Amino acid sequence: MDEESASLPTDEPANGNISHRRLLIEMATVIAVGAVAGFIFGGIRFGVGVLFGGVLAFLNYLWLKRSTASIFEKAVSGESLRFLPLRFISRYAAIGLVILAVYFTGAMPAGAVILGLAAFAFAVVIDGLLTIFRKNN
Repeated sequence: MDEESASLPTDEPANGNISHRRLLIEMATVIAVGAVAGFIFGGIRFGVGVLFGGVLAFLNYLWLKRSTASIFEKAVSGESLRFLPLRFISRYAAIGLVILAVYFTGAMPAGAVILGLAAFAFAVVIDGLLTIFRKNN
């Protein structure tokens, strides 16, 4: 067990920021590639849907980052956390309402928007795979 612990990175504060930036770049790349594939294979509406979902993914990420930081700041300072969890969860409702509006208006395929919204998850998987293969070489 000690051998496994020794191989894990322990203190890399500078790398955390670089990895964070890399993850956002990978997310943008996933959105761009998905949109191009959407335009080629699904048409203009599908490509625009992937782009729209990608924008939602970035907004969701920024909203998550701000609300999480706010929760921790208020918890450390001892302030009341009464309505903060509601703000944290409300982003799901907001994104759900946007997807519902897209679905009911038919402005673009809801599946394409959801694929664009999943760009962050795809970027995390890609980053994990890249990290695994970089460490082994």
